[in-house]
This record gives sequence, structure tokens and C-alpha cells, in this order.
Amino acid sequence: MSTLAFTGGMARLQQAIAESQDLVIRRGTVLEALNLRTGERVLEVGCGGGYYAFEAAKFVGPTGRVCAIDISPDQIGAAQARCADVAWVECRTADIASSPYDDAEFDAVFAVQVLEYLADLDGALRQIHRMLRPGGRLVIVATDWSSAVWHSENMPRMQRVMAAWAPHTLCPDLPAILAARLRRAGIQPLRQTAIPILNTSYNPASFSYWVAQAIRPFVVSRQAIADEEAAEWLDEFAGLEESGAYFFSLTPILTKAVKAA
Repeated sequence: MSTLAFTGGMARLQQAIAESQDLVIRRGTVLEALNLRTGERVLEVGCGGGYYAFEAAKFVGPTGRVCAIDISPDQIGAAQARCADVAWVECRTADIASSPYDDAEFDAVFAVQVLEYLADLDGALRQIHRMLRPGGRLVIVATDWSSAVWHSENMPRMQRVMAAWAPHTLCPDLPAILAARLRRAGIQPLRQTAIPILNTSYNPASFSYWVAQAIRPFVVSRQAIADEEAAEWLDEFAGLEESGAYFFSLTPILTKAVKAA
């Protein structure tokens, strides 16, 4: 796994990020791509706080089943609490490398901002192929952080911080290589679609507001950036917001695929 662990404070930040308006919009896009139907069985790989699992359950209904796995007990605890009243959702601590589910068990599998953190991408895709039924659907969302445009009046400092942030993912170019890796695993990619994020205001409803809170402790903990410089980097955004100069954009990519019938 990457050096970014979604436990403790980082897990709470991840949940705040998930509640930002940008990711509320993205959940709708992912669910539209999944096209879930009543009675279907669906697996979420890396479920975080259970936001997607809760929404997916509305589509498949009580005759269906939603299974959600994550390696973080903190995240699974939050997911279980969110889905506590939905009996057909199962949230459990598990690793995709040793998934507890049977062959051809699911009509659909999805993973949002997860696979780029895995040390064994090909192994994870083989597991997904195993668990999908013939004709089953797969939706993956991943981000190449080189697509980020983040305005700063001190660009050398911004570049240092972003370089220190880069190791948080093990496969930073996943969107570019994913189609080939899917084919290698026996899964046919269908299309790739950009889900752009654009923030021109720095506030708690925005994705970049909370990502910035996560970046600062990460780069400091790795001793890649001094705490004072990281604090100055973060503090700049409030000033940019006040002057009307704040700008952030990022381009996650949604990949839809199918297991051959």
C-alpha cells in the first residue's frame, strides 16, 4: 500500500472530503455509470466511510446485495454506522488481495480512488475478474495528480509541496495505463470519461479545501517539507480566497469496463 494510511485523523479528513460538493456530484456520475438494477449484487472495493455503498443499496433494494470492503477498520466502522439501517449492505474489513467472496459472485464491481494505492494492481484486477460474473460491469475512478492546476503566488513552494505529496499514491499514472492492464486481466474496457473538479473558492464545501488539510500533515510527517513551510503553504489559500484569486482544478478519470460473457 501507499504511505497514506486512512486511519485516525486521516480517516476523518477522508470523510470530510467525501462530503464535499464536488464528490457528491461525482457519486452521481459513478452511480449513473454503474447502472445498477433491482436485485443485483455489487461489490465496492475500498469503501471508505460507506457513502457509495449506502447510495448503491437504494438501487439494488432488499432483494439485492451490496458488499463493501476496506483495509481500514476506522473506515469500516464509519461505513457500518452509515449503513446500519440497510440490512442488505455488508461492510467488512478485507483486502482485495485476499477477498472473501466467491467466483462470479457479483453483477458489478466498483473502486473509486483506490486502485492507484495498491502495490499489486494486476493482482487486484485478477481478483475483480474472478468475482465478476460473465458480462459483469466494472467502474473505476482514478486520478493522475499531474493534472492538478493549483494557483499560488509562490510557485516554487507549491511545486515542492506537490512533489512531496506525489508519493501518497503508488500508481500516479493509473488512468493512462488502466485500459491495457484491464485487457491483461481479461476485462474489456469500454470507455474513459473525465470527471473534472474546478474550485474557484476556498471553502469547506470544496474538494480542494479538505485535500489541502490532508496534504499538510502528510508532507510534514515524511519530513519532505518543514512544518513552517507547510503551514505557510496552507495559509496562503485563505488570502487568495479573500482577494478573489483562488483557483484549483483536477481531472479524475472514470473507466467503465465489462468482463467478457
